[in-house]
Amino acid sequence: MKILFLNPPHIKDKKYIREGRCMQLTSSWATIWPPLTLMILASIAEEGGHKAEIFDANVEPLEFEAVDTLLEGVDVVVLNTAFPSIDSDLEVAKRIKKYNKAIIIISFGVYFTMLEEEAVPKDRSIDYSIIGEPEETFKELLVSLEKKTGQESIDGLMFFDKDGSLKKTAKRALIEDLDSLPKPNRSLINTEKYILPNNGETFTLINTSRGCPYSCTFCIVKVYYGRKIRRHSTEYILDEITECVDKYNIKNFLLWEEAFTLDRKVVNDFCNGLAERRLDIKWAVTTRADSLDIESLRLMKKMGCFLMGMGIETTSQKILDGAKKQQKIEDIERGIRLCKEVGLPVMGHFIFGLPGETKQTAEDTLKFIKKCDLDYI
Repeated sequence: MKILFLNPPHIKDKKYIREGRCMQLTSSWATIWPPLTLMILASIAEEGGHKAEIFDANVEPLEFEAVDTLLEGVDVVVLNTAFPSIDSDLEVAKRIKKYNKAIIIISFGVYFTMLEEEAVPKDRSIDYSIIGEPEETFKELLVSLEKKTGQESIDGLMFFDKDGSLKKTAKRALIEDLDSLPKPNRSLINTEKYILPNNGETFTLINTSRGCPYSCTFCIVKVYYGRKIRRHSTEYILDEITECVDKYNIKNFLLWEEAFTLDRKVVNDFCNGLAERRLDIKWAVTTRADSLDIESLRLMKKMGCFLMGMGIETTSQKILDGAKKQQKIEDIERGIRLCKEVGLPVMGHFIFGLPGETKQTAEDTLKFIKKCDLDYI
C-alpha cells in the first residue's frame, strides 16, 4: 500500500506542533518541530513492505484547499492531530474523503486518547482512530488491512463496524521495550527546514524516554505515556544521534522527555557515551528544578548541553501545591542558580491561569522572571 503520513495544513494558515503532549502553535517555541512520531510510523510501514511518504504542511507550502494534490495513488492517510488544531484536522479528513472515499484514514494523538468515542466524527470521515501510543496498534492494523481481516482483536483502536456502530477495542498495554521501535526515517522529510531560532542551525528531536512519575494536574503525559518512566537504552540513543550526524549533518538535538535529570546515572551514561564516540554536538533538555545537581550540570555543559528547559509554572506555592507539582519555590530558585553557576542558559516554562491565579500572583511571577534573569521564557 502507498501510505501518506500527514502533518495537515490549517484552514487559517496557522502552524501547530503536534507531538505527544506537545500541542501548541509553533510560535510558542519560536520554531517548528520535525514530526517525530510520523517518522517512526513511516519506518514501521516500510518494514511491513509499504511505500511511505511524509508531508509536513508546517514546512512545505500547501493551502488547505490543495490537500487533494497529495492524494494521487494513496491508499492510506495517517493523520497527525492535536487538541488546538483538531477542528481543522478533521476538516482535512473530510476533504480527503470527498476526493476519494476509498482512501483509508487513520488518526492518532492525545485528542483521541483522552476523549475516546467522543472524539470520533460521526460522519465516518476517519476510518480508524488509535488510542494511546500509536506504534504497535498501527503495525497490527496495517497487517489487518493487508490481509483484509477484522480489527476486533487489535488493542487500542476505534472504528465503525459494518452495521455503522462505533467499536472500541481493549486498552493497549504500554510498550515496555522502547528499543524495539524502529528509528525514525528522517530521509522522508527535508531535515534542513527544521531550524533552531537561537543559532539558525538544523536540529531534530530524539525521544529518550516516555512517561513521568509525577501527577501535575495540568499535564497529560500520564494519560498518553503512563506514570512509569520507560527509557531507550543509551546505545540506542547514541546510535540515533550518530546516524543524524553522519547521514544528515544534524548537530543540534532536543532530547525529548519530561525530566532528563531525574536519574543521575542516565545523565552520566549519556555524557560519557558522547565522549567515547567523540560526538561533538549541541543538545537541550527539559527537567524539574528539584532534580538538578552541580556535578551533573557541569558534565552536561562540558559535553555540549546548551539549554535547560525548566518547568516552573508559577511562583505561588499555593498554586503549585494545588496543581500537585510537588515542587517548592526554593527548589526553583536553587535550580536556576545552579544552572547559572555552570553557565548553562535556562528556559523557564510558565502557566498563567492555573486554579487559584489572581492578578497579584501573576504579577509576582512576572517579577520573579525578571529577578532570576532567565535566558528564555
